[in-house]
Amino acid sequence: MRKYFSLFLFLIFFCNAFAQNINSAGSLSEEMIDKKLQYLKNADPSISLKRQEDMLLQLKVISEKLSYEKGIFLSSDFLMTVYNKQDRNKEIIELGNQLKKIIDNKKEDPTGVISSIYQKQALALMYLGLDDESKKDIEIAIRFAKTIKNPDRRYLRMAQSYMDMHSYYNNMNNIDEKKIYKDSTLYYLNQSLETAEKIRDNNKEIPNNLKYKEIIDTYIRLGIFYLEYSNEKGNLALAEKNLLKAKNLQESKKVISPREETTLQNQLSWLYLEKKEYQKSIDYANYALQLEKKQKRPSSRVESFEFLATSYMEIGEKEKSKFYMRKYANLKDSLNIANRSNANTTMKKMVKKVEDENKESAKKQWIITGVLALVAGLITAILWRKKNNALRRKYEQIMINLKNEKDVYMKEDNEGIDLDNIEESNDDLQAISNKNTISADTEARILKKLAAFEKSEKYLKKDLTISSLAAQLNTNTKYLSEVIKNNTSQNFNHYINNLRINYIVHKLYNEPKYREYKISYLAEECGYASSQVFVIAFKKINGLTPSYFIQNLKEDKVNIPV
Repeated sequence: MRKYFSLFLFLIFFCNAFAQNINSAGSLSEEMIDKKLQYLKNADPSISLKRQEDMLLQLKVISEKLSYEKGIFLSSDFLMTVYNKQDRNKEIIELGNQLKKIIDNKKEDPTGVISSIYQKQALALMYLGLDDESKKDIEIAIRFAKTIKNPDRRYLRMAQSYMDMHSYYNNMNNIDEKKIYKDSTLYYLNQSLETAEKIRDNNKEIPNNLKYKEIIDTYIRLGIFYLEYSNEKGNLALAEKNLLKAKNLQESKKVISPREETTLQNQLSWLYLEKKEYQKSIDYANYALQLEKKQKRPSSRVESFEFLATSYMEIGEKEKSKFYMRKYANLKDSLNIANRSNANTTMKKMVKKVEDENKESAKKQWIITGVLALVAGLITAILWRKKNNALRRKYEQIMINLKNEKDVYMKEDNEGIDLDNIEESNDDLQAISNKNTISADTEARILKKLAAFEKSEKYLKKDLTISSLAAQLNTNTKYLSEVIKNNTSQNFNHYINNLRINYIVHKLYNEPKYREYKISYLAEECGYASSQVFVIAFKKINGLTPSYFIQNLKEDKVNIPV
């Protein structure tokens, strides 16, 4: 108790002394500024972010009055950290633009503060979707980081910057919907891990917690990378290996914040969703939600809602799935609106900054105005294209597939098959009872019956299960599941979903009257008991919602007689 009381008195004394000294720049020397910044760097976590921000802003103002560059850089760097913890990306960018005027023409960064400033600004730009500007700042951060004198500090900053470059290429993957940046993404992740591991334990410059925080974060990102390519052989195992390394390291070192641990728990939830271990996925997502309450972050919360909605749907708990799907949809919409608003505001300020800097030259004003108008137009077009082109490309690909499609459901010799009267041959029954693996002949027969099943459209029955289908085909569920997996790379549920969604896509494409029906009717038409499950399945298979698909069919007047 005496220890806490002494700490309390010290904090009161510090804050009062700080407030008294702040009224006059002359009352604080550069040495005192350094001491106060060092105190804030190692401050007790109980000091609120608002209080830290106030103190740092005051120290920045005093440093500016004294033209004390070190004080300006350090107070600003700490301020960026405070803003980052609150997702205040606009403030980070505004502060970074102010500092660039002072940094201009500097070639070296012996302490690492300049590279830190560029790194934080790059991340803020990236969060707002300004990827090209972000990449420029990351490259500058790396250039300055290479000039840091202390090797351990240099390794830390290089590892952080490599991680940022990974984030840039990962974003480009998502935007372009191609795998052309996949190698670069993995390269910078491995570079980050290798560099962080070079930091010596118990060195005087970098605390162990910072080193292991960086390593844990890299393991998490490696896990995410392999999850994003989980359809490739061995990647699911690599994802689990890296995420469990992060989990075990965190349990032993306890170095990452609740916010970062929320990310880890969400990725573990995703992992076990992919592995079809749905209860584990639910447990990790619920734990992530509990952690998120300690440090609010809606983007983490929306991930947890998505994993919970999907896992509950997979285990048949429809009401819980609907509950979390509603939460997911509402929060996702709110985040999209907020992000667009922030990006637009930041873009306007960036354009205004360029305008203000060039107003002194009247002779060039018209040229500058024209350039700015062009830049603003290009940026607006890029932002719009990012948001809309991906969906349009998916729609157009569906149209191409439909126009070029050939009927390959059955060969002519399948047309007379009656599923209800198909009988298994004695050889088939013997194969099923005596063999652990399916024979080629048996597999061919089951495939032939599946082709007939697809043509019969019996997959539209709501009560269809793998057991009932196996009974119709006179085989067992194990063989049926194996044949479907071997020939379609899908499990039974995904196989049936694809057939049903393909059916309704053809109806919408070929018969315009279906475009006038409600989503609930379309869901029922193709065998879904819930319109919500239908929409999720449609989007998962086609990459767009049925509403978007119908809207574009109407606008393009597809298959409507003139």
